[in-house]
Amino acid sequence: MSETESLASLILLAVSAGCLLFLLAAVIRNGRCLRRIERALQSPKGAPTSATAAADGRATAARGEFETFLGEDPARLLLPKSEQAKAYRSWRQHKGLNWSKPSTRLTD
Repeated sequence: MSETESLASLILLAVSAGCLLFLLAAVIRNGRCLRRIERALQSPKGAPTSATAAADGRATAARGEFETFLGEDPARLLLPKSEQAKAYRSWRQHKGLNWSKPSTRLTD
């Protein structure tokens, strides 16, 4: 083998080794990402993390009250969103769910 052929073989070997190391690093990185995704998918949906538990609890409670509000009168579903929100605020005040004192009449 001549000197140029052996130099070319050495360069080719070094480039191949570099590509293999790059591919190995990519596979390891993807494996870590997949494990994180699998853990997230395996965690029960009903058990939120402690950091978001309080915020989710308030959102769930508010969502349940709004569903109750809509369920009391099916005609409320036909109202535009702004009218639903206005009626919901007055409904909450009438039920005493706000911090202010309950009103004596409910306006629809």
